[in-house]
Amino acid sequence: MDSLRFRQFIFKGVKRRTFRNVVTILTFAVVTGSLLSTYFLIGGAENSTQAGMSRLGADMLVVPGEYGADVDAILLSGRTSTFFFNSTVLSGVANVSGVDRIAPQTYIATLNFGCCSFPTQLIGFNSTNDFTIQPWLREELGRPLVRNEIICGSQIIGAAPGFHLIFYGHDFVIAGVLDPTGTGVDQSIFIQDTDAIQMAKDSVKLAVKPLDLKEGEISGVLIKLAPGANAEQVASDIQTTIPNAHVVTSAYLAREVSDQLSGTIGSLYLMAGAVTIVSVPLVATVSSMVANERKREIGLLRAMGANKRFVFSIVLIEALILAGLGALIGAVVTAILIAAFQNLIMVSLGIPFLWPSLLQLTLDIGLVGIAAVAIGGLASLYPAIRASRLDPYDAIRSGQN
Repeated sequence: MDSLRFRQFIFKGVKRRTFRNVVTILTFAVVTGSLLSTYFLIGGAENSTQAGMSRLGADMLVVPGEYGADVDAILLSGRTSTFFFNSTVLSGVANVSGVDRIAPQTYIATLNFGCCSFPTQLIGFNSTNDFTIQPWLREELGRPLVRNEIICGSQIIGAAPGFHLIFYGHDFVIAGVLDPTGTGVDQSIFIQDTDAIQMAKDSVKLAVKPLDLKEGEISGVLIKLAPGANAEQVASDIQTTIPNAHVVTSAYLAREVSDQLSGTIGSLYLMAGAVTIVSVPLVATVSSMVANERKREIGLLRAMGANKRFVFSIVLIEALILAGLGALIGAVVTAILIAAFQNLIMVSLGIPFLWPSLLQLTLDIGLVGIAAVAIGGLASLYPAIRASRLDPYDAIRSGQN
């Protein structure tokens, strides 16, 4: 049989039985959506934690143990926190083997302010020791910050260079906006530590609630490792040197995210597994019904010279088309939903999220699509083989009944 008639026969079969085919397509859309949601969440969280630590410019962050939960929340979900301690508490960090450079930071939660309806995290940095903002300033701004200039994260609403924001009664000017990382850094604002001290002094007279920040107080220490240093070993040495230290590394953040995602991911895998189990007999049943309904057509085709391979291919390819359409719809809908509700997902699950690269997205969608189509193909194998073995005369006669 020629290829044109082959395509027409398949198109005719797919176009018929609308309700049944729609159910099959939706089944594969759910399978694809469940699997892709899992891959997107895992990949997005991993990308985000790496981008967040990269934005900080550090290999690790150290705070006293009692503030560990606070700094985790700042980095992962953007929840705000204010805590200070005397810098001498972490004075031994610089002497640990493998530590190349250190830079102190100060974390201050603002009061409600003009650009947002909720408090925002201020991160104070020391211009002399900093390796977080200074490289960005050299590459993007081409100059250091002047007094009362700030750098905003990508999710600060309405932030644009030249705009003014007021914290604790102190007026600041936005000098630039950082690229997104998907972490709490996007919801933070970087200020110079000298401006933070002056802001605290001004807050006594200008703010509704004064900020109690003194010179010499910090919230954490960023660490850049020496070339060849092992991060896990250095973290262990820091905790030995400073027993109460809480050390944050990319690997630590990844573990935290994995723990927070474990329940959600388990549910998604369970749903995908359940739908897959249902889809196999569903597709097999649909394919068998298709073969039975078209017995007369199949018998006439065989009588006109169509071989068993032709009949086998018709039933199989119809199932593959339905599975492919379902996979495509599932991928598109999943991507749209995650993009539309990205912030809600981050807040409700308490995780960071940054879209994987285009290459990774393509690979994930391709692998899940292939898996969905493979399931459709395997489920329709037996009905396809059975249809191809029908006797032409018996098929025509039974198809007329």
